[in-house]
Amino acid sequence: MYVSIISSFLEELGYNDIVDGCYSLGVYAVELRGREWGMASSVPFFEDQEREQRREALLEQLKSNRIKISCINIQTFYFDHHAKPVISNLVDIVRKLFKNPHVTTRTLYLGPPNDTDPEISDKEYAGRVSAELKNILDKTADLGLEIALENHGAKDRSLGVKRDFLQMVLKYVNSERLGLTLDTGCFYWLYPLDEYYKITEYFLPYVKNVHLKNQTFPPEQRHGMKSGIPVQEAHDTLYDGDIDLRRVIKMLEGSGYDGALCIEDHSFARLAKVKGGGIEEMRRIIKRDIEFIRDIL
Repeated sequence: MYVSIISSFLEELGYNDIVDGCYSLGVYAVELRGREWGMASSVPFFEDQEREQRREALLEQLKSNRIKISCINIQTFYFDHHAKPVISNLVDIVRKLFKNPHVTTRTLYLGPPNDTDPEISDKEYAGRVSAELKNILDKTADLGLEIALENHGAKDRSLGVKRDFLQMVLKYVNSERLGLTLDTGCFYWLYPLDEYYKITEYFLPYVKNVHLKNQTFPPEQRHGMKSGIPVQEAHDTLYDGDIDLRRVIKMLEGSGYDGALCIEDHSFARLAKVKGGGIEEMRRIIKRDIEFIRDIL
């Protein structure tokens, strides 16, 4: 296993260049997160000549500077509230991107719906999401593309973090090329801490990508069921949260997982502000996260 970081975090940490940010932090792998607009460090996946030139230059820059691409995220919330694609030409973008000689990863990140319709059942959502995932996999079989669906709850409903929903999707698609982006914080949004480890263990054989996150809940909430909806205030550093990430990483190691452990600590901006610090304090928090994970490895 190796440490990676989400490319857009580097921008939040004040770096205008992915390579500079990686070298400053001592991380030599990134999960590329694409955005249609943004600063120079955003990854231009969407099609026009200018963005295509930027994309090619970026991919070449990463390769020449030995920065590994651990995973590619073209659109975080690919499904709308009816589980329909928000990008009509994703397959075309994927085919072009993953044929690029500078792209060696075969892993595409996708997230479940982030907004839902209360009239649509979990089972119906699972069916709709599965149908689209099958479509993408069928049209990219020659590329060996793998999809890593994140265990992420919606803003208004637990859905994507529920064990039953993920089980249904994996069963309906029935492909070794579909697995999970295991976000180490998300199951804790719903399940009690002791059950969290059991559910994480159940899904270990399906893990194709990992987002490292930790959460801290008040004592009265740690051992009970919760809403499953993301709780921004619960985000904590990787080294200080309720979840024993050392235990989780050892579980991953025992399952045979040897891929990226991607830093996704959403607490750094809030905690730096609490301490009265700015960019340097945010970087200090992330560097300590990285050191913590490296010590485990």
